[in-house]
Amino acid sequence: MITILLALLLIGAFASLFYKKNPKMVALTATLLVLLVLVVSLFFYSFNTTTYQFEENVKWIDAGSIKINYHLGIDGLSYPLILLTALLGFAAVLVSFREVKDKENSYYSFLMLLEASIIGVFASLDLFLFYVFWESVLIFMFLLILIWGLEDRKYAAMKFFIYTHVGSLVMLFIIIMLFFVSGTFSIPELAKVSLPVPLQMIMFSLLLFVFFIKMPIVPLHTWLPDAHVQAPTAGSMMLAGVLLKMGGYGLLRLGVGLFPKAAQQLSTLMLAFGIMTIIYGAIICLMQTNLKRLIAYSSISHMGYVLVGISTLSALGFSGAIFGMVSHGLLAALLFGLAGAIHQRTGTFELSRMKGLATSMPVIGWLFVVAGLGAIGLPGMTGFVAEFMVMLSAFNAFGLIALLALLGMISNAAYMVLLLQKTFFGPRLNLKLNDAGINFFPFALLLLFVFILGIFPKLLVAVINTFGG
Repeated sequence: MITILLALLLIGAFASLFYKKNPKMVALTATLLVLLVLVVSLFFYSFNTTTYQFEENVKWIDAGSIKINYHLGIDGLSYPLILLTALLGFAAVLVSFREVKDKENSYYSFLMLLEASIIGVFASLDLFLFYVFWESVLIFMFLLILIWGLEDRKYAAMKFFIYTHVGSLVMLFIIIMLFFVSGTFSIPELAKVSLPVPLQMIMFSLLLFVFFIKMPIVPLHTWLPDAHVQAPTAGSMMLAGVLLKMGGYGLLRLGVGLFPKAAQQLSTLMLAFGIMTIIYGAIICLMQTNLKRLIAYSSISHMGYVLVGISTLSALGFSGAIFGMVSHGLLAALLFGLAGAIHQRTGTFELSRMKGLATSMPVIGWLFVVAGLGAIGLPGMTGFVAEFMVMLSAFNAFGLIALLALLGMISNAAYMVLLLQKTFFGPRLNLKLNDAGINFFPFALLLLFVFILGIFPKLLVAVINTFGG
């Protein structure tokens, strides 16, 4: 099933390059088929096991002692993130219809290759294969920013590339070390290997550096705001929606999964960085004058909750972290998509040049209001469920010190209410603005999932509970 997903996207990517007349419909068809295959596969998913499902394991490279397999599989950690990737990939294609007019063939091809690479990261059970997909994500995201970004796209693309590639090189070093001490690249087999605690501490500390860059966690976060501001709308949706989740996924799958003793010893350190990221990101949001940059810093703050959940090393904390990644993926993609729609009509991301948008652009304005309330944890939406699970697990694990994260929640509410008040309400600054021609469907689709999973969280939790980590 996983190979079918990858094949559909690869076929779509190559077809988009050569079908000059309508590459957007090729991309729409391919991403829709991927989403439908994943939804149908849920009916064949077993909720009574914590083993990998839809597993594929075929010999790929056999060079003496080096054996690398094409090994893929899905469990309660990867399935929600793969489904999220497919959903956002489909939505990203839809929002690109109006925005992208230049080099459409290459654009939609790169977008589908990016989606395929992300799915590959989440499904890989061989470290070598995992690294190949990980680097592919970096390449295609770099190209999307560099070619279709805004005026400072070269600077943002290079900063993104340097930061994330440095992390990738460190991860490659860890993969090589693991192979030399264990003789295998298989993630399930490595999880059974008991490594000496000092070696675990070294490797886990290096992995924290790698995944802190990707999530991103303060102080390794500075690449993200620039990348978001300059990226095309679909690029920002995929970047915030699923690329950041690669860091949380890697920390759970490789960090905690392979080095559990080191994770226990460094759990308090992870909590400290998580709380610092939550508070810092939320406070910095209060100072922003650029809409996209504000949403970017809010993403940093929300990924801090994911780290706090992971730091508890508990089933509830892991569930809260995974639920939080899905929730933030939906809401951040929605907010960035709406920010792109606003930019298309106003020509700016500067908040000082926006006012009364809920009156002049009621559809976009009220969608943003609802998404903003979801981002600050309004009950009935996914953000509330995720933050409640994370805070409860953190309080159980660390006591009153975990309540420091509540300072971030207060700041989150403050910056979002101020943003909505200044930007969407009050007197209209430009009477000519309207939201005619908006494609309502992708935003409504994302918001529908936010409410369904917020009101019926068990739908997602039931899948997450099949994660055996």
